[in-house]
Amino acid sequence: MSDGAQEIMIGQLERELAYYRRECNDLGARLLRLQEEQSQTFREARRSRTVAKLIREAYRLADGELTPAEIGTPMLEIIIENALCDGAALLEEQGEGFRISHAIGVGVEAPSHPVAIPSPPAFFYTTARTPIEPLAYELTGILRLPYVLWAYDKPTGRALILGNRSESNVSRPFEAGDQELIEGALSVYIDIMLRKQAEMALRGAKSTAERASAARARFLATLTHELRTPLNAIVGYSEMMVPGSRYDPSPADRGRYTEMILDAAHYLLKLADGILDYSYLEQALPSLRPEWLPAGKVIANTVALASGEGQSREVAIRAFAIDPALELCIDPVRFRQVLHNLLGNAVKFSPAGSTVEVALLQGDDGGIAVTVRDAGIGMRPEDIPRALEPFQQLDHQAARSFGGAGLGLPIAKRLVEAHGGELSIESWPGTGTLATVTLPPERVRLRLED
Repeated sequence: MSDGAQEIMIGQLERELAYYRRECNDLGARLLRLQEEQSQTFREARRSRTVAKLIREAYRLADGELTPAEIGTPMLEIIIENALCDGAALLEEQGEGFRISHAIGVGVEAPSHPVAIPSPPAFFYTTARTPIEPLAYELTGILRLPYVLWAYDKPTGRALILGNRSESNVSRPFEAGDQELIEGALSVYIDIMLRKQAEMALRGAKSTAERASAARARFLATLTHELRTPLNAIVGYSEMMVPGSRYDPSPADRGRYTEMILDAAHYLLKLADGILDYSYLEQALPSLRPEWLPAGKVIANTVALASGEGQSREVAIRAFAIDPALELCIDPVRFRQVLHNLLGNAVKFSPAGSTVEVALLQGDDGGIAVTVRDAGIGMRPEDIPRALEPFQQLDHQAARSFGGAGLGLPIAKRLVEAHGGELSIESWPGTGTLATVTLPPERVRLRLED
């Protein structure tokens, strides 16, 4: 074959080779586009399945007994399991930053301090090609993972962030289409949390209503019991003394019946005062008018008022000496009412010939404790919480025989708490009771000498 023929053949082969190369490249490009389309279709299908499965599994939390604060961790576990992430965190807006409420994942080291994100975006994600800008730096620093997916709900101030260590797996890199996934997960979490909060509020309201109903029932039962005896006495003795009665009481009997009627009327008035006083507490507590008063004078005046009832029951009241420079910041009327209620109970339950002791002790923290100790019938430890509730009477006959609506201790407790203090009771059956009123250091001072 001549040289010219060979050149022609070689040129033809080269043209054919170029053609097949172009065809091969075109086929490869079409194959690559097909693979990308298949990958995208796969990702979209996986994302849709993930969202559906996440919603289905997450809403099971709404039927459980978890509190709003407890659903965060199981919610993140569901998200990580379905979204194939290395780490995840739920955040709550706090001031100008975000506090991480829950975080899980392998190697995740969530910062304990609030994360400052000046202008949080509604949606954000990072890839290998994302520039290292301040926002990307702050968000990747939350989970200490380079590839993150972020969603933020401005009305509730809640955010969700997912993180991956690498982009090596075709099913793991984040992209714009993942907005549906993370915003759906965040919306489900917020919805379940709000449902749980509403459920807890409903349970609290129901419990409050049940307690109010029980208190009302106790009140009616106690009031009926307490009213019946004095009213029977008033009606009975009045019928015996009314003109035209078949009874003919002597002048001495008339005087004794009149005293009994008066005692029953005083008891009813005292009972009504107690009920009105307790019902007024809700309005009275915010209007306390504290002022600095000598502690010794306040206690001495209250003891003097209670001594009359003590003498009628042959019970002495002894007050220990108090530093005259010690002053308390208290509402004089309401704090004296606290002490009077405690002294009244102590005298009422003490046997004749015993002594009720009142003392004031200064604590190491600067606060004070006022104690009222008696040697009366006492209470069982399990009865003390009931004694501090309104309209409660103890079951044993010795306590019930003294009567009363059971409002003295509850009123004292509420008024002490209004002063920022605490009322505690210690008691022993057959030995006596120790009532302690503590006031915080800010309500105690020593008067400077002039």
